[in-house]
Amino acid sequence: MEFRLTRDDPVEPQNKEIADLVEATKSKADSKQVIKRLGAVKAECEKGLVHRVVLGKAGAYSALLDTLAAYRAYKDVSKHCFRTLIALMKKQPDLLDDRGVDVILSYLEKDSDPDLKKFSLKWTRQCSIMHEMNRQKIFNANIVRYLKQTLTVSISEVVKEALAVCRVLVLDDDVRVEYGKAHEHARIIANETLCSLVSLLNRYQQDETMIAEIMMTITALLVREEFCQKLEDAGAFEIIKAIMTQFESHEKILKQCFKLLKAVSGNDNCKLHIIERTFAPIITAVLDANKVSAQVAISGLQCVAALALRCPQNSKALLDEGFAEVVVGIMKLHADEETVQKTASWAVRNMVSRNKSHGRNFLSLGIEDLLRADLEKFEGIEYDVKAALRDLNCNVNLKEEWTGTGGALTTGFTFTNVEWS
Repeated sequence: MEFRLTRDDPVEPQNKEIADLVEATKSKADSKQVIKRLGAVKAECEKGLVHRVVLGKAGAYSALLDTLAAYRAYKDVSKHCFRTLIALMKKQPDLLDDRGVDVILSYLEKDSDPDLKKFSLKWTRQCSIMHEMNRQKIFNANIVRYLKQTLTVSISEVVKEALAVCRVLVLDDDVRVEYGKAHEHARIIANETLCSLVSLLNRYQQDETMIAEIMMTITALLVREEFCQKLEDAGAFEIIKAIMTQFESHEKILKQCFKLLKAVSGNDNCKLHIIERTFAPIITAVLDANKVSAQVAISGLQCVAALALRCPQNSKALLDEGFAEVVVGIMKLHADEETVQKTASWAVRNMVSRNKSHGRNFLSLGIEDLLRADLEKFEGIEYDVKAALRDLNCNVNLKEEWTGTGGALTTGFTFTNVEWS
């Protein structure tokens, strides 16, 4: 659909809204009047992207920053300014400049009002989504220092927004940039905040929302082996175990627990220590109790696949707890879910590949028939299913993806169809 702006177009009056806001700011109008003007601008922003673009070109961004500066002593006006900035920059974060970054940091100072700090963090997140240059601009302004101190405050809503900013700064979602700095950002944030995040996890053990937020953030930051070890040294494993036991039926929290354990399994030593700390019975029991949920099943099976990879002792510990029965039960329950069957194939393959005797646990439960049924149903996971069958020592017809002919490579050109100058 093509958008055309003409004098008769209903978005034309937006320029008037900006002019009214500028006039109110310059004349030091009453705060209620300014809030009314801000509400009018925000209402226009919420009509759609084309309206926001027009507002941006009409100078809305600068006008809002001017109002924010002029009425900084008025908390209600500042809150409405941030709300309007967030609405204006949704899907058009290009408006952010150095002045905006300075404003963000000024509201993250230690003695700033918590509510305004929360709105500043919300705006930071909005500016960073799908915009690598903004992320780098904000990061290079040393926002990590402010985030680190914000994570120590006692107001959960502020901490939650700080966690969201930590996650958005390590995204790699801007198609306009070939190589971003997500890994570098994650490395620096993890170095500065990982121990604080474990302390937060311990502090908010009873808060369902905060547990999920903290775990998502830690998982996003585990980009190096040493961070996994640092997490273990900080006592995170015992906290995770307690959370999995306490929230044994909470789908969202269990998914995040499994994802975090999977990430930590990137360190081979930590992978062993997870099972040594008696996680095997907890993982098995939790997956069995929540196998009706496809999402929990997928996350749990991915976690087990990572724990069992090149680690037969972990596989044995899980099998001793009856994990084979759980896997087969999940496969039967979600027979039509391709992703569940795929992750189950990964888990089975990794659990038996280094010790073929483990395969008997699965074969005695009829897993071969389930895997062969998957071959008939799901063409997209043929490789994964056949790999599991192969490592179970079942007969399987493997497809050779590339075969040479023993002759020279042909290019489609011969000396007869090439003109020489």
